[in-house]
Amino acid sequence: MNVFIMRHGQAAPQASTDALRPLTEQGCEEVCLMAQWLAPQVPAFDRVLVSPYLRSKQTWQQLSRFITGSRVEYCDELLPNADADITASLLLAYGELEKDSNLLVVSHMPLVGYLVESLCPGTMAPIFVTAGMARVTLHKGQGGLFNWLEGPHNVRPHYSRPTPLCGFMG
Repeated sequence: MNVFIMRHGQAAPQASTDALRPLTEQGCEEVCLMAQWLAPQVPAFDRVLVSPYLRSKQTWQQLSRFITGSRVEYCDELLPNADADITASLLLAYGELEKDSNLLVVSHMPLVGYLVESLCPGTMAPIFVTAGMARVTLHKGQGGLFNWLEGPHNVRPHYSRPTPLCGFMG
């Protein structure tokens, strides 16, 4: 199973609660760029797991304009300070059921970094920039292989096409 772990795009610094912080215009553009970069590599996600926070939902909305998702679930296991080992167990269970599939996780720091560390023995928790995305390949009984971590600042200089804006959602 290929697990794509994504941090939400840049969010407004304040709202009435942390859960209600929306994406900024820059956050929408970051997600749009990452979606266009990833779409030729991953035509569809078999399952999408999203934090119930507004900025994560909006990140998935932007991304889904370029890459479809067959099943979308909003999970409390993806809140910013959720237990990465419990979340990793959930992903490993999906990996057992859905071999050779693509799964997307949209969540927050610090969870996304700790999730990579939990899935990939010997890997320290990486720091994700906003709209950053990692790919981890899960092999039965072997743990995960940390393939890459990319962000909008990395893919922009190598992106050959002009990037149309996705549109501001705030």
